[in-house]
Amino acid sequence: MDRRASSTPGTPAPYGHACVNCAQSKCKCILRREGGPCERCFRSNKHCRPAETVRRRNRRKATVSKTARLEEKLDDLVSLIRAGAQPGAVMLPQVTAIEDDSTPYRTLHSNAYMKSLPLLKPAISNSTVSSDYLPRSGFPDTEEPSQAEAEECLLHFRKYMSKYVPFIYIPLTTNAQQLRQERPFLWLCIMTVASKSTSQQQILGSKIRSIIAQEMVVQSERNVDLLLGILTFASWVHYQFRAKPLLSVLIQLATSLVFDLGLNKPVSKETQVILCVNKCSVPSTPRTMEERRAVLGCFLAASIISSSLQKIDGLRWTAHMDECLQILRERKECPNDEILVELVQLQQIVEKLSMGALSDRAEESADYGHQTSLYRDDLFSKLQGIKATLLAKSENNEIVLLHLYGIEMEMILSSAFLNNNHLTALQRESLNTGFKSLNSWFDVFFAIPATAYIGLTFSIFSQLTRCVITSYRLTTLDDPSWDKNDARNTLDPFLILDRIISNLEQVAVLAGLDSSGNPEGDIFSRSAQMFVSLRPTWEAKLQQGDSVHSTIPSLQSDSEIPRLEDLGVEFFDNDWLMDLLIVPPQC
Repeated sequence: MDRRASSTPGTPAPYGHACVNCAQSKCKCILRREGGPCERCFRSNKHCRPAETVRRRNRRKATVSKTARLEEKLDDLVSLIRAGAQPGAVMLPQVTAIEDDSTPYRTLHSNAYMKSLPLLKPAISNSTVSSDYLPRSGFPDTEEPSQAEAEECLLHFRKYMSKYVPFIYIPLTTNAQQLRQERPFLWLCIMTVASKSTSQQQILGSKIRSIIAQEMVVQSERNVDLLLGILTFASWVHYQFRAKPLLSVLIQLATSLVFDLGLNKPVSKETQVILCVNKCSVPSTPRTMEERRAVLGCFLAASIISSSLQKIDGLRWTAHMDECLQILRERKECPNDEILVELVQLQQIVEKLSMGALSDRAEESADYGHQTSLYRDDLFSKLQGIKATLLAKSENNEIVLLHLYGIEMEMILSSAFLNNNHLTALQRESLNTGFKSLNSWFDVFFAIPATAYIGLTFSIFSQLTRCVITSYRLTTLDDPSWDKNDARNTLDPFLILDRIISNLEQVAVLAGLDSSGNPEGDIFSRSAQMFVSLRPTWEAKLQQGDSVHSTIPSLQSDSEIPRLEDLGVEFFDNDWLMDLLIVPPQC
């Protein structure tokens, strides 16, 4: 065989197909055109053995989507949370089931999270708020009302309670199941406050507090459903007598939701562009009527609690809120819109009065005090204008009238005013006006049947207690020009106490409340006990002639305040009760 190099240049062997000799020598393997051994093996007269296998390549790892990785991390976090909430619990397996991949948010937020933390699982979700976000709170699902019970609670809420929270609008065509699908947290809060079972109210109330903590603190959730639910729960927070005082906290959380959602200012088109990562054209979402009611409702609730408890500041009024008020006044989509507008107008007077009182305490000069007096007189004139408009209507709502007369009374009958032993002619005239307002307030209140007391909110209970205390003060006011006996004949505080106690004691039977298994009883029986505890002390003081030695009974006297330990309940905390018994200084 001729071992000379081939005159015709060969072709390099394909990648991975070099012969064994060339591969070991790390030389390029050139295949000859004539075939046979490669050029190098042909020249060295070696046996040309082709490679047995091709070169191995690293296996490509399976691509994992970002959504899947987030779900896996969230599953681990959920397992840790559940294991931490239940001491000694075993780590749960990861959730991998996927229900719907059409929306990344729903896949992450609903599928992985909600399969491991089911509480309220409606069939569909609203486009503006996820209906599957409610976490487990540790309470059995049997404490939630059945479908029939839920419909009864919603009917009860519409009949007795909705007019006290006019910022909540539930169309008559919406049933309990639809409400649960669209607004699950609001649904739960309505079921809680409208339940006739005291035990169920306490258990669902604890569940609500857990949900608020989980959603707002842990998950940083922000939506209108949470806002409306918190405002509803806070309106009847006195039903939660087993819990520590949380009214101020609830109002502050609601206020923070208003700020985070931007409900107190117009929708900004610039914000829409900035938040759009892909610079896509996203039309700005117009403000809905529900959002307008929500921000006005938050202002109303925050202002009332601020003036009652003197612990928190109200929600500052803005030009956009003024626009929302005007739109509600013009459109009036539901009857409660008019009630909401009137209540907000009245409460604006209180807010302005409160701001004036704060400025008055900051600068106590005589000249500045005179300006403040003129400012208060101007606000009182505005209140009288609103009053004339309201009383001119053919039909008036009792909630609006109670609010009107309560504000008018507190603007006149302040604690400093009643402590004055020498009233001027103008003050005596104002005293008569305040007394008439107090009398009108009780006329409206006693026109409400005892059955309807089931819907009375915390603010109405606050007004009731203030009015009862004020009626007693007026019968003990020591001024030569003030006829205490005439005041007592017109508005006897003991007859008022007896009537209130009698009505409160009837509520449980008339409304069909169930307090079985709850030794503390229902909220109305407990309230009656609080008022019962006032009478012996007041009677003793009047018989002993204490009113001769002081203008009014000392507010620092423990005997005037109901002894909470005697009641065996935590109905009021001491700070709340003291603030309630003392008329706000700004009024």
